[in-house]
Amino acid sequence: MGLLLRFLKFIRNIIIIVFLFGIITAFLDYKRTISGSEPIFNISTYNNLTHIEKYRGLFYQASRTTKINNEEDLDDSFDIKFYVLTIKIDVPSKFKEDKVEFSLKTNEVSKCSESSKLYYADKDIKVYTYCIDSINVVELGQSKENTLLSYLKKDNKIIDDLIQNISFTGLYVDGSTEMFKTFDDSFSNNGISLYKCNKPNINDIYIGPKGINIQSDFCTYKDDDFKFISTISEEKLDSETVDVNENEVFYEDENYTYEFDEKKSDRIFIVAPAVRLSPEKKYSLKDVLNYKLLTIDELEEKGLKFNKVSK
Repeated sequence: MGLLLRFLKFIRNIIIIVFLFGIITAFLDYKRTISGSEPIFNISTYNNLTHIEKYRGLFYQASRTTKINNEEDLDDSFDIKFYVLTIKIDVPSKFKEDKVEFSLKTNEVSKCSESSKLYYADKDIKVYTYCIDSINVVELGQSKENTLLSYLKKDNKIIDDLIQNISFTGLYVDGSTEMFKTFDDSFSNNGISLYKCNKPNINDIYIGPKGINIQSDFCTYKDDDFKFISTISEEKLDSETVDVNENEVFYEDENYTYEFDEKKSDRIFIVAPAVRLSPEKKYSLKDVLNYKLLTIDELEEKGLKFNKVSK
């Protein structure tokens, strides 16, 4: 009889501990939710088609609808629900108001028969345009326009901000490419379509006119980002064999010659690191100019120092 009582007390204590743990974790996760943070004492699942993430705790369940994916902050999501057992607990439907901090101005190609063009690349993403000549950003309350490219060079997060201002329309038939589109003119003067690839080593972004459909060259591997991610490397000087006191003309065009203060063109290389599926690339300055891999202006933007002399 004493053994049975001890067993019943043990079971009772386990039930009390589980009950208290369930109540405490539900309370803590509710407090996190209303403060704009994701609940943590749960098992979560995410549906790529509906963009709904569900959280199942011991005594509670919650859900939210994301704008982009489940990596975004809770306070960027909407339609947030929280239930303790079967009782619905109120939470703010939105933590952040939709504030359009900038708008886009695009110039479209009137008769488009081109393939997509690489607009920007870094070690993380590549952005392509299709049937669009230019994309400018106009910040809220300012009339001055700057290119989207200039913003990308500062911080590629501008793409996430852009996506949050347009509407998710579903997944493409490949089951991974996310499709977005503007449905009014409040954000973009002409409207845009955006495709976000989600394939191994291919997380490219494609931006085009509002009415375009995905093209055959979208979300395919392209070894074309050398222009953007390459850097200039100068090998150390061998003072015994190189004359540093003589100017060197290393390039010329119709109007100018371009020269160094010393002979060093054979020591300058343009190097692109290994990213995505592409191995490291290294080209001499002469080859880069001869094969038109980069223009002299693009090399100057990358930091190449030289003298520009009129003919």
